[in-house]
Amino acid sequence: MSNVVLDIQGLTKIYGERKAVNNVSFVVRSGEIFGFLGANGAGKSTTIKMLTGLTTVTSGDAFINGYSIKFKFEDAMESVGSIVEMPEFYTYLTGYQNLKYFAKLSDIKDKSQIDHAVSIVGLSNRIHEKVSKYSLGMKQRLGVAQALLNKPKLLILDEPTNGLDANGIREFRMLLKDLAHKEGIAILISSHILGEMQNLCDTIGIIDNGILLETNRMSTIKENITEHGSQFIKCNAPNFAGKIIEEEYNLQVKICNNKVLFTADENTIAKIIIDLTKRNISVFGAGEVDASLEDIFLTVVNDGKTGTGIN
Repeated sequence: MSNVVLDIQGLTKIYGERKAVNNVSFVVRSGEIFGFLGANGAGKSTTIKMLTGLTTVTSGDAFINGYSIKFKFEDAMESVGSIVEMPEFYTYLTGYQNLKYFAKLSDIKDKSQIDHAVSIVGLSNRIHEKVSKYSLGMKQRLGVAQALLNKPKLLILDEPTNGLDANGIREFRMLLKDLAHKEGIAILISSHILGEMQNLCDTIGIIDNGILLETNRMSTIKENITEHGSQFIKCNAPNFAGKIIEEEYNLQVKICNNKVLFTADENTIAKIIIDLTKRNISVFGAGEVDASLEDIFLTVVNDGKTGTGIN
């Protein structure tokens, strides 16, 4: 991954006195899946709406394939395919007829581009059926096929797995990985479904209250969490427990959601659990650290709000 397809520089959106997006900057490269993570209202959708021209930019800029969205918007959009919210289709038409209609709107005359998009998303066997017979997962695949009609270098997806069942999410994940890693498409995907993003993304950016708190490779962020300790204790008062472990056992700790992370041998861990229980702290579990994206997300967001906590 070397070619930067999307370069966001200080993107800001202000509504009245509220900064919905505050000086956000990051890049997405060809063949990379960038997960844009945050709670509802954190600024994900507003950022995507600025990128796709659905709302104006207050300040900053973004460059898609080298073109500014503020000054060369049409040129920038030639390299973009997008699904913002649920894709809409004419359900009385077949999937192919829908794609043919959208291709005509985009002045795409080469029939092979439709066939190629259909093949990529795996709808060849069902493309001539009416959309009214499609499952939600098939409609999402058709939406991706529509987004691929102009052979984009950047695919922008806003909460694309909403409403999909577990099997549909898995199939959609495999599709996106193929698009990025085999077709070389840069993918920006926003979501609040953290478990799914952990299995999908190469890189994540965590946004909260309009501020981008962290951008990093998934593997690097996991390492940054786990280096604070190879064991954890899960309890109902992690901050209090962390102080006890730090002061009484002279260990460095890190608070991650309701877990206390640290490094110690088995005998010390057993003593700590007994000590915490005597102090009326309920210990729910202990074990080797395997940081989930939920742990990472909550740690980053909480650190952004309250500082680094116990170090």
